Amino acid sequence: MSEDKFSGDDTPGWDRRSGHPENDLSRDEEYGIPPRPEPRTFDDLADSVDPVAQEERNRRSGRQAVAWLVGVPVLTFVLAVVLGVVFRLLGGPLCEDGDSTWLCTRSAQIWWPIITSLVPVTGLLGCAVIIVRKLRTYTRWRIWMGVFWALVPFTMLWMTSTIPIAMTGGDFF
Repeated sequence: MSEDKFSGDDTPGWDRRSGHPENDLSRDEEYGIPPRPEPRTFDDLADSVDPVAQEERNRRSGRQAVAWLVGVPVLTFVLAVVLGVVFRLLGGPLCEDGDSTWLCTRSAQIWWPIITSLVPVTGLLGCAVIIVRKLRTYTRWRIWMGVFWALVPFTMLWMTSTIPIAMTGGDFF
């Protein structure tokens, strides 16, 4: 191999100055999507995906990822408020302390953090499954990886803020 020939020189979009083809933003190619296998027969060619339909799938995948990123925290907060109101309306011995108490029984203090933590955990795991499915269908998946890494701190923050309520009875503040 000669010194002036780099391993990536034959890659479409390769720019020697940047050193990485994925940094070339002038092309509308998806470098994160592995290439589809080349068709070997006419039947394979006929069964292959239309490039226009694939591009629409890629755009749809991006919109779905943003909706997932917004939807998981919103759904978590909505469920937390609704469940808190339900537990407040059910009442209990701890609600006699005043209007600032929302989780009026020990069982409410245990179940509210567990139930509300299911949404971010399920959203995070669901995002991981979606990443794998998008990768296997040669659809835009990198934005889903970004959503996954945005949901990780949200899930950790939610669980480290709510699970202690179940462990200590809400007396840690």
